Amino acid sequence: MVKREQLTAQYDSWYGSQERVLGDGKPNESVCKIKEYIQTGQVLDIGGGEGRDALYLAEQGFEVEVVDLSVVGLEKLKKAVLEKEISITTKVGDVIEDGIEGEYEVVVMSFILHHMSSEDAQKVIKDAQAHTTIGGVHTIETFMPEGELYERNEISGRFYPSKDTLRELYADWDIKYLSTREELSYARNKNGERMKNMLVMLVAQKLA
Repeated sequence: MVKREQLTAQYDSWYGSQERVLGDGKPNESVCKIKEYIQTGQVLDIGGGEGRDALYLAEQGFEVEVVDLSVVGLEKLKKAVLEKEISITTKVGDVIEDGIEGEYEVVVMSFILHHMSSEDAQKVIKDAQAHTTIGGVHTIETFMPEGELYERNEISGRFYPSKDTLRELYADWDIKYLSTREELSYARNKNGERMKNMLVMLVAQKLA
């Protein structure tokens, strides 16, 4: 698995390299679906970094907390919060080691789970489920085993779920949306071309 120090250094470098590193600052597809199922509440954005999902949700009226390893990413988010005159709580932390406290109506896990071992990722998901209120919503976007990035040796052992894996992890929830799409990775192959990857997206609502 990617060591915490290595992951922190990687994202600190990325976030410090340009104004908006990921998605041109636009929220992820699954996050844009949240208001179809819940209108207000507390949001935990795990690994939210520079805040493309958090800023969107705060502007939609949610109370958002972002937990991330990258101080650089969170500082960029704080700056954006001041410019937009909204409120977002930020915390430097690791949910694997620290666990999750409090109760949330929404938990967002966008492109963070693939950095974890399968065991740790499932632990985080179950911890998040336990700290989500009835009627609350989870969104997940992450990489699937299909795709060039997964084939690299350093990916072995990490959490790259299939649709069926996510369906099983949320068997007791109402799965509102579960879909896949192909997308180019930021990583490049030996020819210098951006790698093709398959992504899986989930939106699920807690029943009880």
